Amino acid sequence: MNPSFKSRKLLCALALLIVATAFVFIGQTDFKGWSDFIKWVFGIYAAGNVGEHIANKKEQKVPEPFALSEVAE
Repeated sequence: MNPSFKSRKLLCALALLIVATAFVFIGQTDFKGWSDFIKWVFGIYAAGNVGEHIANKKEQKVPEPFALSEVAE
């Protein structure tokens, strides 16, 4: 399986894209509604990815406050 399709966020965004496109084809919405929905879905997806990457970087840089320091005996 392609590693880029292992993301649950990406799979959910693609599923919503397919469903919204199907709604256009069956006449339940128009192009303006479709485009607004897609902007929101992929905007939230992008913000989630940025937040995840920032959190992962901060997680690596935070020192452990209760780490045992070497004690000279």
